[in-house]
Amino acid sequence: MPADLIDALPAAIDQARQDLEPGNPGEVMAALTNLASRRGFPLPDGMALELDVEVLASWPRDLWRKAFRNVWERFSYRRMPEVSDFRAHIATDLDERRARLDRLESMRLRLETIQLRIQWDEESRRRGQPCS
Repeated sequence: MPADLIDALPAAIDQARQDLEPGNPGEVMAALTNLASRRGFPLPDGMALELDVEVLASWPRDLWRKAFRNVWERFSYRRMPEVSDFRAHIATDLDERRARLDRLESMRLRLETIQLRIQWDEESRRRGQPCS
């Protein structure tokens, strides 16, 4: 196993997790309020608005801002944009970030399994038992 890969993996996983850290619900609410005010749209009521903010704030801040900017610049319907309207602008980015973390976590698990296998084989040799 390349030692450089093993040494770099925790930092890569940490960065991938940071790249997926959720945004700020207050910022999302302020942005939606500004958009609604600017375009003359009514905000959704109660639970609908809460769910919209919850979902939008669950995205990384930079991707939320990218989605919001694209909606601000390009959205032309005469209604308040929905979560899916925002997500359309970042779906690929978000999926790629999630897949990257999944691949790194999978690699970590495989490396841990290999290390355990080596450890078990060494213990088995010390006891004089054949390795499987």
